[in-house]
Amino acid sequence: MNAKKTSLYSANSAQLAALDNLSVPTLIATRDGSLQYANKAARHLLAYGASISHPLSGQELFNRLDLTQTKQLKQACERFCDGQLSLTFFYGEHQKRIQIFLTPLPTSTLAEELLQITLKDVTQYEAAQHLPVHFHQAMQQTEDMVMVTDCHGSIEYVNPAFLSQTGYSEQEVIGNNPRILSSDEHDRDFYAQMWQTLRAGESYRNIFINRRRNGERYHEEKTITPIRDEDGQISHFVATGRDITDLINSEQRLNYLRRFDALTGLPNRQRLSEQFEQHVMQRRKTPMALFLVDLDRLSRINDSLGRPAGDELLRQTANRLRKALPSHFVGRLGSDAFMVLAEEIQTPDQAAHLAQKIQQVMALPFELTQAELFMSVSLGITLYPYDGDQFDELVNKADSAMHRCKEHDQHFGFFTEDLTLQTQRRVQLENQLRQALLHKEFHLVFQPRVDLENGQINSAEVLLRWIKADGKMISPGEFIPVLEEMGLITSVGEWVLMRACIYASQWLKHGHQMRISVNLSARQLRQPNLPEIVERCLSSSGLPPELLELELTETSMLEDVEHSIATLSQLREKGIRIAIDDFGTGYSSLAYLKKLPADTLKIDQAFVQELDGDDPSDRNIVQTIIQLAHNFNLSVTAEGIETEDQLKIIRELGCNEAQGFLLAKPMKETELLKTKRQFEERACLSR
Repeated sequence: MNAKKTSLYSANSAQLAALDNLSVPTLIATRDGSLQYANKAARHLLAYGASISHPLSGQELFNRLDLTQTKQLKQACERFCDGQLSLTFFYGEHQKRIQIFLTPLPTSTLAEELLQITLKDVTQYEAAQHLPVHFHQAMQQTEDMVMVTDCHGSIEYVNPAFLSQTGYSEQEVIGNNPRILSSDEHDRDFYAQMWQTLRAGESYRNIFINRRRNGERYHEEKTITPIRDEDGQISHFVATGRDITDLINSEQRLNYLRRFDALTGLPNRQRLSEQFEQHVMQRRKTPMALFLVDLDRLSRINDSLGRPAGDELLRQTANRLRKALPSHFVGRLGSDAFMVLAEEIQTPDQAAHLAQKIQQVMALPFELTQAELFMSVSLGITLYPYDGDQFDELVNKADSAMHRCKEHDQHFGFFTEDLTLQTQRRVQLENQLRQALLHKEFHLVFQPRVDLENGQINSAEVLLRWIKADGKMISPGEFIPVLEEMGLITSVGEWVLMRACIYASQWLKHGHQMRISVNLSARQLRQPNLPEIVERCLSSSGLPPELLELELTETSMLEDVEHSIATLSQLREKGIRIAIDDFGTGYSSLAYLKKLPADTLKIDQAFVQELDGDDPSDRNIVQTIIQLAHNFNLSVTAEGIETEDQLKIIRELGCNEAQGFLLAKPMKETELLKTKRQFEERACLSR
């Protein structure tokens, strides 16, 4: 080996320098194929992406060939022939390959035992020979991107257009996988469908979002075609594509201008109509609300401050509505009119609440370049499908409702005027309810419950009353459901519970031991911290737990039976009594009665009021309920006693307590204590 190196490096250095600058890849090897020298072009070719300073010496050639081709190379070197030899070299951990023609020639100027080998990269020609010659020429010259892979997806050929469009060099892509172009914009289903089509022997056409070498994304309209060999097996895939990014961008821009407002960026009338139709198709007759929001006095802003100020106001309005209503579809109809499609709004009351929210949002000042402005809006509301099932029809009706609002100086209005008045009264009621606690307009009254065995008042039910500042009393049947819907029943209910406990505690201190009964709503029962709230009220007031009774309707308990049982059991363990109110109106009362932790069962007045009638079935129902309750060791209270006959019958049937206007109406605290004394005196006289 040393002798060979000596003979090589003792050769004319000028000749080696000439070889090194030669553009033709050239090697110097011994007769046994051992590599002695490679010029720059050869090092670049054989390094295949590695540094061209790599020495590429010794057994390097053999290490990159399989056993058969190693034997062919050794035989060619030993023969000193000038015939051409085609070999496939493998590089790197991914086994990239390159096809090279080697032409070994005896050297005339270097040492006699050395061989000069010229190299020619024919990789792309080998890949192209699977196709007709004229097709290969077309691929080289076409402006479309062309890529040929083997059946495993390894790239064997790319044309100049591909290199130009993607920014990759031939050395970077040959032997690699097409996934080097992946932009991660397509999911697994996209590629699964592609491979399913290709493996079936069919061409696959689609638009790919790929990535150039510099990271820039582009849209490629691509067709991938399977190529079969002489045995009918898929051996290669040919992909042809063209960059349609500019076309996509221009189409998207035109589509954007057709469907979006240029000034505000909001969806325009056409896009709003499409969204409405989508709702109709997907959700059929599911109600929704359409709000036409009209800016008041925009023309005056344009006249006084100029059109640019008006445009700025419109843009700020769009941003404000979009930010305040993220779950609704906001658009601009044109001029000073905006539209809100509220798919989750299904009732007039819900629509009225959203109208209020929009007005509150728009009432905030607008900071324009020239001035600070306060704006107001008028809203016209239509409800699908009640007011119509066509978008244009509903918009026109909303417009009519909006103009009627302006004429009557109203903030919002529905297409149906009666509905407008109804919802506005409802909104007014809600606003007044929010202030009722603060202004101390809520009051408690008490209705006694009479023990039928001794004729005394041992307990009283707390009832909530609302008396406005002007002295007008609002019926509980009118405001209690509204408190429920507004979500205020929990805070109001806690206030009632605390006040009731304080009253009962004061009575006890003054020698009047009387159990207080407080109604709880279904929403209160669902509160996870209800036991803590009740315990806090008892602790703060000093009321013993056994003097507190919580009344819950049968239906509220059965909304979530397991939760109700757990919560009520926890309360009952503290000594608090539980009463089932309005018994008999539930759909499964008998099935769950034995499971619910209760002490008292209150018969609904609907059954009691028919006791003195001619139909004996009502008496049988009440008798059955009383017997059932007693079987479960429950006390029974009959509600709604209004006649002496009713009182007589329930006493005969074994009822424990009675409550109703015949005995005592709801009353204030002072009157309750007076009535309690009267019943005690009456009971003493009757003994």
